[in-house]
Amino acid sequence: MSDYVAIPDVLSLLVCDQIITDRITGKQSLIGIFTTLHAWRFPVTHPHLCVYVALTEGRGKTPLTIRIADANDARPPIVEGDGFVDFKNPRAIANLALQFQGLTFPEAGEYRVQLNCQENPLRDARLMVVKVDPPKHKPQSGEQPPPA
Repeated sequence: MSDYVAIPDVLSLLVCDQIITDRITGKQSLIGIFTTLHAWRFPVTHPHLCVYVALTEGRGKTPLTIRIADANDARPPIVEGDGFVDFKNPRAIANLALQFQGLTFPEAGEYRVQLNCQENPLRDARLMVVKVDPPKHKPQSGEQPPPA
């Protein structure tokens, strides 16, 4: 038996606030697609981030790694995880909806959402984390700052 793994083709890789899957049709809606996070101070914890990936041209059980790391790999990844996609045939399209809670970004800068198959980079998406000034108005009682 061969250890050869066909490298799938990435049709899309997007970062968003939420992915909703319709229970009847299976269609997915991506809500709040973004490429930049804003923060008043660092480190900052982003409460909820989703990654949508669509793949094709895979064959059988295909290993994948998703990671979010600074663009220079100067520090350990913010998050990293391994999994598999099982392609029934090469023409099949696999839609992945990944959710991450409480990711902490240590400082402003350029980060990458990276998708790999074994040691082969498939696709990455740029994620800029930018420092902004806090609002000038005094917060009302119970008012929370907007998410990063």
